[in-house]
Amino acid sequence: MNKTNLIQLGSSLEVDKDHLLCDIEKGSVLLIHLEEQEYPFEVHDKIAEKIVCISGQFTLETDEEQMEIHQGEMVTIRKGLRHRFGKGSKAIIMVIFG
Repeated sequence: MNKTNLIQLGSSLEVDKDHLLCDIEKGSVLLIHLEEQEYPFEVHDKIAEKIVCISGQFTLETDEEQMEIHQGEMVTIRKGLRHRFGKGSKAIIMVIFG
């Protein structure tokens, strides 16, 4: 997994200049509300995903590691990586597949 601080990145950019975060061919963008509960593991074999924390914080767990993601941060999950949200997650997130 790879975490990006979007607030730091955005602050370092030249004013009013576009910065490409990622290319999306065919994909989707989802808005999801996370609350403190048990989440099942999932895996996306054919597509990578990026998750942006709009508000709150969440934990992302894989078989190898656990990562805290806070407001303004983005995490990239490679295709085929088994993952889930941790029980203490409470956030509004944007998920980008593609």
